[in-house]
Amino acid sequence: MTISFDCPHCGTQMQVLDRYAGQTGPCAVCAKTITIPLGTAAEASQGHSRTSTKRVPEENSGVGLGTLIGILGGSVALFSVIFLTVVLIFRVAIPAANQMRTDSLNRASLDKIERITQALNAYHDLHGSYPPAYFTDNKGKPNHSWRVMILPQLDRNDLYKIYNFNEPWNSPVNIQVTTRMPDVYRSEIDQSANSTITNFAAVVGKKTMFPHEKSTTRSQVFDNPNSVLMIVEVHGLGFDWTDPSQNYDLDSPQGTMVIDNNRSSTTANQSMLTGNLGVMSGDTYHADDSTSVLLLQSMATRNGSEDVGYEIDILQQP
Repeated sequence: MTISFDCPHCGTQMQVLDRYAGQTGPCAVCAKTITIPLGTAAEASQGHSRTSTKRVPEENSGVGLGTLIGILGGSVALFSVIFLTVVLIFRVAIPAANQMRTDSLNRASLDKIERITQALNAYHDLHGSYPPAYFTDNKGKPNHSWRVMILPQLDRNDLYKIYNFNEPWNSPVNIQVTTRMPDVYRSEIDQSANSTITNFAAVVGKKTMFPHEKSTTRSQVFDNPNSVLMIVEVHGLGFDWTDPSQNYDLDSPQGTMVIDNNRSSTTANQSMLTGNLGVMSGDTYHADDSTSVLLLQSMATRNGSEDVGYEIDILQQP
């Protein structure tokens, strides 16, 4: 015998074996607590007439209470597994994937910084000094950038020969060179193939390797070449690669040397560093957000006699 009844909560019609009459458990549909009504025989003996029953074959009888509870328990377990999987994706898998992408971008930037510092050293080998941060016109105004001066050392004689040093960097003829920026100056921050923007800057300042319009030589460097900063990668929108006025100037209020490793940060500006650094020896380092500003300022000087050897060893490469 079976008992037919409707769930008082969701209205779903159900059939259960009459041996479950009077038992309580969760509805298989809405999971709210229900009590199986008494069958016809039981109602007669107790003076009730709530639910009529009809004979159906035993093998076609409705869902038993135990089955209802089992279905509900299985659903809860399934949803628990799905929930935990989603949590793991958001807490572990996605951050790990983002970190791998960030490490890849940093590695690509460090490779380019290494090529730039090698070109600067090759320029010194040829000319006996490093190029100044910029050359000036007869009025002392920045006219040509160090990035243009090392084009031959970057195997871009084609651009160097076109560039006219008798005209300012933004003259019509020199703008043609600007629009053909070598890939080595293209930071991974800017993925535009036709961009003229770079985020690689020389560390400029009176005590640095680039004392503004003056050039330096290796003989003027008393600090360890493995710790003397030359090139950094800056956040922000960047600047035209041939613009001689754009560098990371420690003598300006913006030269704070604060690091923000988050490449997608919307608050990081050009006064902040990505943590990718190139030193005089040609080595590269990636400094994290916790890197001391004092350490970076010490690394920026060419003859400050600061002992930063141990701290340099802590800096990592991705």
